[in-house]
Amino acid sequence: MYKLLIAIFFFSIAHSFAGFKSNISSSFGLVSVNLTESESTLEQTDEDIPEGEDQAVSSVSLSTVSLDLVYEKPQTEKYSYLFKAVVPVVTTEGAGVFMGGVGFNWYFNGLSAAYTVNISGSEVSLDPGLRYYAGTMLGLGYLVYNTVSAKKSDVFFDLGLHGGLVYSFGKKWGIKAEAGVARGTGVATSNINVKTFAGLSYNL
Repeated sequence: MYKLLIAIFFFSIAHSFAGFKSNISSSFGLVSVNLTESESTLEQTDEDIPEGEDQAVSSVSLSTVSLDLVYEKPQTEKYSYLFKAVVPVVTTEGAGVFMGGVGFNWYFNGLSAAYTVNISGSEVSLDPGLRYYAGTMLGLGYLVYNTVSAKKSDVFFDLGLHGGLVYSFGKKWGIKAEAGVARGTGVATSNINVKTFAGLSYNL
């Protein structure tokens, strides 16, 4: 019994000097958006359309090469909070989507991040290898798109699911791949967007 109490005591001390390492990641990938304009909020933008006639509801598809930036803060060995920003890098005729949001990841195997314990001045690190995760995001986006008659824009709220993996090499770096799908609801449009990214992560 006393051995168990001693083990618990030392574990408590070690845990008080322990911590999960936050990480940042940068990835490039493709963002594909299928959007539909809301009929009730369409505004006349084409001078060729007679006054008083309604415009047709437009359905638009666009794809952009984008940069994904993520800051991830682990909370336990299984889940972490994250902050994400997505910006277009290569666009077609100026069309693209900017997104930012907050969410969390849930890890299915091993630790959510590198874990460091300081015991009597000696630092012990646990560095997970291959990790799988799934998560959800809530965010805000700004969309620029082209119809037959005009270039338009909209602001939307975004709610989505994603999943991915990270393969760590060394104590700092990792290779990351992620895919996700989300539903966006805006002032003048609604959309479904699909994102696929691959890049590097770095432990802070």
